[in-house]
Amino acid sequence: MDKAPFTQSVAIFDASERLVDWSAGFGEEFADAASILNQGISARDIYAMCLLPERALDLSWASGGTPPPVFEYINNRRSIAVEQHLGANGYVFRIAQSTQTTPQLHPSMLDESAELLRSAALQISAAVLKRREQETHRLHELALTDGLTGIANRRYFDELLDIEWQRCKKSRLPLSTIFIDIDFFKRYNDFYGHLSGDVCLKIIASTLRANLHRPRDLVARYGGEEFTCLLPETDLRDAAHKAAELEKAIRALAIPHGKSEAASIVTISLGVSTAQCIMGDDSSVLIRAADQLLYDAKAAGRGCVRSALCTSMG
Repeated sequence: MDKAPFTQSVAIFDASERLVDWSAGFGEEFADAASILNQGISARDIYAMCLLPERALDLSWASGGTPPPVFEYINNRRSIAVEQHLGANGYVFRIAQSTQTTPQLHPSMLDESAELLRSAALQISAAVLKRREQETHRLHELALTDGLTGIANRRYFDELLDIEWQRCKKSRLPLSTIFIDIDFFKRYNDFYGHLSGDVCLKIIASTLRANLHRPRDLVARYGGEEFTCLLPETDLRDAAHKAAELEKAIRALAIPHGKSEAASIVTISLGVSTAQCIMGDDSSVLIRAADQLLYDAKAAGRGCVRSALCTSMG
């Protein structure tokens, strides 16, 4: 009943775990996903189509840069050995070898019965894995979300910044970031109370998020009363224009602030930095540049925007 096994399966994934190239053997190894195998499809989407053990297509190790040792898993009652390597630009090279047929479940068991038992076991395993994946995904989202405002947290921003930095560098696209600080927020907290301060943070977070409309744009709470926006494929002019929109949107809320020296309402200061032609791998230079421009906006009286190209690429 066994199909003729593939002898070798080769696939290449980029740093975002998306398929770059693959051999016919890879299509046979993940036959259930054959209909969706295309350049750019994610490893998660391929795995979701198949009833396979968890490690069959686990590329999560790549973020740490240390390839796992060779491991084995069973597919179509065959033992498959998998080794993986980390190449240039964060690419993952995955090579699998079909080694041997797994033994019959019991010498006296008919092949038909064995296949029925295997099918039932795979269905149960798939249900358990799906539930586990859902829970893992839920916990991952919680770990990347700010508990108070519900937007992304600093950890998620830092992860996405590195990804977008490499993507824009490869595609020769600009990348912009906006650093935002609520003016005299400590005084607001002291005067109105921390509960009112929390409400203020939530309103500002939701307003910032509502004013970012493109799928790849991100707003995150960077810490305390600081927020940051990541704007991939955005030049300095458009990023500065978006910052001005955000500043006006917060003013339009007209949240009273009796202890501010910038206005009688809550205002924000913004620093905008753009890497027009990315070189090097140190994405933190963009953060430092935006932070300095935020400082310049505060020094200029707050409630305003300061923007400039990031000239230091590391």
